[in-house]
Amino acid sequence: MAAKEVNEAIDANESDEGYGGNVPVRWDGALQGARLYLAIVGIALPLFLTGIEATIVSTSLVTITDDLQSAGQSSWVITSYLLTYTGPLSRFLIVWASFSNIFGVKPSLLTAVTIFIAFSGGCAGAQSISQLIICRAFQGLGGAGIYSLSLFSILRLLPYEQYDKASSLAGGILSIGLVIGPLLGGAISNDGKWRWVFLLNVPAAAVGGILIFFILPAHFPNAAPVANGQSKSTPVWAKVKAAIHQVDFLGAFLVLTACSFIIAALQEGNYEYSWGSGLVVSFLVISGISWILFVGWEWLICRRDLQMSPMFPWRLTQNRLFMGIALGFFTTGVPLTVCVIEIPQRFQIVNGSSPVGAGVKLLSFALSCLVGIISCSVLAGRLKIPFAYIAVIGLVFQVIGLFLFSEIEPIVELWPGQFGYLVLAGLGCGLGVSAFYMATSLVVDIEDQSIALGIGIQLRMLGGVLGIATSSAILFHYIQSRLSSTLSPGEMAALLKTTEAIKTFSPENQLHVREVYAIAYNMEMKMCGAFAAAQALAVAMIWKRDNVRFSKS
Repeated sequence: MAAKEVNEAIDANESDEGYGGNVPVRWDGALQGARLYLAIVGIALPLFLTGIEATIVSTSLVTITDDLQSAGQSSWVITSYLLTYTGPLSRFLIVWASFSNIFGVKPSLLTAVTIFIAFSGGCAGAQSISQLIICRAFQGLGGAGIYSLSLFSILRLLPYEQYDKASSLAGGILSIGLVIGPLLGGAISNDGKWRWVFLLNVPAAAVGGILIFFILPAHFPNAAPVANGQSKSTPVWAKVKAAIHQVDFLGAFLVLTACSFIIAALQEGNYEYSWGSGLVVSFLVISGISWILFVGWEWLICRRDLQMSPMFPWRLTQNRLFMGIALGFFTTGVPLTVCVIEIPQRFQIVNGSSPVGAGVKLLSFALSCLVGIISCSVLAGRLKIPFAYIAVIGLVFQVIGLFLFSEIEPIVELWPGQFGYLVLAGLGCGLGVSAFYMATSLVVDIEDQSIALGIGIQLRMLGGVLGIATSSAILFHYIQSRLSSTLSPGEMAALLKTTEAIKTFSPENQLHVREVYAIAYNMEMKMCGAFAAAQALAVAMIWKRDNVRFSKS
């Protein structure tokens, strides 16, 4: 799965002129020995750190929001990062690719690492939830550059003949984060020292940046800037002008507006404002108008041939198979992201687990998800089973696992049987995510493979972002509606600021509050199960008599 993300990074970064105006040549692995390994470590380390930034927060989120007295705004800590990392704003990947074309891969990658380090430090030093959210957004911006340029660079460090090894390396780096992130976040914040969740990025990414600075060749991955005795460099201002004309800034702005306002409406509805309030309604209206304008603008770009890279090429809307896969990306993003973020919180708030204990318990889902991803590669690659069949198996596992998990008794005691449900859900998520991902490049033309994979990543993250916002709305709406008659206004206000307030309630109220939280989390899982069931529509759209399957021929 990650190999295709690497392909997208390569396609996004390659251009007719190459980097810095150099003549592009085939990178055949000039680095050897210790220097090669140090370069790989230097690039892989920041990539790993950016990959775990969403999952590492999952087990420390309760501790963070309790300390900052802002439990009601917890979802913004996740969504602000995902929006700028590889979510709806992942056109920042293209912007970073343009920068690398103008200034070179090495300077651009070092700039991205610097931004990531700076705002990781800002997150660690945040004194309010607003400061943390802002720093998380800029942290994701730097992460987007690291994500795009590192995946590209890892492949080009090795000879073309070792492409499979490089792809496996990149995939392993990204996949390990899914397992390590929650455990690491839980271990760090177990004693309330959550700031090290972000602060550890500073020295670790700095080591990577230093290695990149001293080890990576100046003109990587191209030859020297002189060919045939004459300079082939293009003036920087000309490259900047060309890049500005190629990037769909208006489309990115409209997507940002549409996503941000609907997330804000879901977040604030029934938290600080009612659903019928003018603010929430206006947010929903602005989001709807922005989506309409975005669709119209993308149609205009393609219809008028405005010589820029659209966020969503209109010709892809006429490809039924791709539109089905796009729906599959979106619907798999919801259960995958919500489970990774919300389940550890359930273990902590309802069952009283420590942050590290919640991370260990999440392994039943995370490890089985990785098994599902690997199984999809085996089923599709070796056994040539059509992707539609694999997606069906995945959605069945998800639906069974998630709906069974949503029916567990809302009690404080931890029931061991729920881990079997999480294993089923994790296997299903892994199979589904990987099946739709691997099928993407097989249903579009070669020239559309890069943009199609990019759209898929965006939609998966968009599903995750909206899923987190929706689950947060479900949680706080149910809590307020069920506890407002039990708790005093002061107790209710304290609970919405920090879940630590539960410990100050009477024993009867403590038990009642935890049971209400358990029911709310069950409702979140029902929502995830509904999105898993919606994958049936995606499968129906990609189903045909001769189903799409992997073939090396």
